[in-house]
Amino acid sequence: MVARAGAGGVLRYELLGPLLVRRAGVARDPGPAMQCAVLAVLLLNANEPVPREQITQAVWGARATANSTGLVATYISRLRRILEPERPPRAAGTVLTSYGAGYRLAVGPGELDLHEFESARQRARVQRAAGEAARAAATLDEALALWRGGGLDGLPGPFAALHRTRLAELRLATLEERFELALLLGRQHEVVAELGLLAAAHPRRERLRGLLMLALYRAGRQSEALAVFAQTRQALIDSQGLEPGKELADLQRRILLGDPGLELERSSPDPGARWRVICRPAQLPSDLADFTGRSAEVRSLARSLGAGAGSRTGAVPVAVVSGPPGVGKTAFAVRVAHRLRDRFPDGQLYAGLHEADGRPGEVGALLGALLTDLGVASEALPAEPERRGALFRSVTAGRRLLLVLDDARDEAQLAALLPGSPSCAVLVTARGRLAGLPGGRAVVLDCLGAGDARRLWRRLAGEPGRAAGEAAVLAACAGLPLALRAAGGRLLARPGRGLGALAARLADEEHRLAELSPGGAGVLRALGSARSRLRRAPDGPAAVAALRLLAPVGPGGFDVPTAAGLLGRSEPRAESLLDLLTEHGLLLAADDGRYGMHPLTALFGRSAPAGRPARR
Repeated sequence: MVARAGAGGVLRYELLGPLLVRRAGVARDPGPAMQCAVLAVLLLNANEPVPREQITQAVWGARATANSTGLVATYISRLRRILEPERPPRAAGTVLTSYGAGYRLAVGPGELDLHEFESARQRARVQRAAGEAARAAATLDEALALWRGGGLDGLPGPFAALHRTRLAELRLATLEERFELALLLGRQHEVVAELGLLAAAHPRRERLRGLLMLALYRAGRQSEALAVFAQTRQALIDSQGLEPGKELADLQRRILLGDPGLELERSSPDPGARWRVICRPAQLPSDLADFTGRSAEVRSLARSLGAGAGSRTGAVPVAVVSGPPGVGKTAFAVRVAHRLRDRFPDGQLYAGLHEADGRPGEVGALLGALLTDLGVASEALPAEPERRGALFRSVTAGRRLLLVLDDARDEAQLAALLPGSPSCAVLVTARGRLAGLPGGRAVVLDCLGAGDARRLWRRLAGEPGRAAGEAAVLAACAGLPLALRAAGGRLLARPGRGLGALAARLADEEHRLAELSPGGAGVLRALGSARSRLRRAPDGPAAVAALRLLAPVGPGGFDVPTAAGLLGRSEPRAESLLDLLTEHGLLLAADDGRYGMHPLTALFGRSAPAGRPARR
């Protein structure tokens, strides 16, 4: 294993079991349990600044006292001596460093076993999609060998408890993937005993029990396979009052009938290229620990999408979350999706619908990725997008799946990616409202109110040193979550400059957008991406020019006649350009027919090169 040379030695951290720190291959005592819990928080936020208040809440939770913050500082000091014992007193560290009111732990490639585990899982998925089942199985064996017990064993605090549960689920899902691959390769006799022990420990986990049924059936033990179904059904009824899901019930029916389709296809040199076991994807990105506000909207949307979970009739439930760049559409959708995971036990798919360069993803490629994520071998994918769409609807039929489709371009792109079964649900994010999507529920996100913006800022940057400086930062960010996060990152990255210096930089309009765009990311990237997409749209260059002409209008906004006068166009022509800007999230349309622009969007528009919309 490759590890980075830290200050004075080679560092490696191990979380997949009791927490261990190794330096130059020698285990070092990481200290008492609470100190280890602090280190775990930093490791699970590796290479990111973590505010001291966030560490305190993560380790002590509701039991935090006035002394807890001081204890964090003590533990950090001790950890520095463990990680960099040769660092001279008072010298700046290179591994565990201070950032404003928080700390950052630098973790390089090969230093954290969890990172290696997640990387190996991803490699195995790529290998499997390419039809290399044997290589994928070997890769998963390597990944699982990293585990020395339960993740974060013995660590106290709510943060460790939450991640202990997450890691246990991650390991179990990986074991299921390994057993699937073993069955693809015809190794049912080798794994049936191990699979039986694991399934016995999880009597209500349908995916695992289904794999055991398939292994027993292929091993010539049909009656035992059917007995597993009966046991699982009884366990589900006793604990939850539910019948097994459609996938497990279908497997029982096929075993009863002796369906030849359950047998391995022996004519293929690589069984993984022909035999398909439906996967149960769990692809949701991590929820934000510091997600702030929008509680009522999250509850309402989760209730709406979850109400029809498992339905056999009606239309596919679809919700579209829209709003301007940087307002937190993806974070909102991910939070709602995590609330719904248990309502969609057949899996959760996540797909970004734009490429890295901002261009919309091609429908055929997107469908191909979704199908391979569901277990369809790449060799079995039809070439034509229409046939891939039909196969996608067939594979998802009757299954309780949640699809999160992030950053949709328009209704046409989205329609091609929708399942046909009402047992599924779809959660979409988009710049515009996608009003042409039939039956879709619309959720339009606005910027955070003053109270929520202040709460988010303090979670990111800690309690303010000067109220005036905090007020200036909040005013400059104008409730945009992306701007607040960028400002918080700037503050933590410049521990010696403080809140006053940040407020002064943000007060200067010439530097504000750059200050809120560290490394070229942040607000400038979000707005630049929106403008690039707009420019590629039909009539886009005219709308880009209109953005610059409308940007100087004050916070009161404008109506169509006012915009027509500013643009020197007819009212129908002006309204067409306003609609195009609204679709791309660069204008906000009110119910009274007026339009407005976020202050940072207006600043961005005023800084754009001069131009005028073409006449028509």
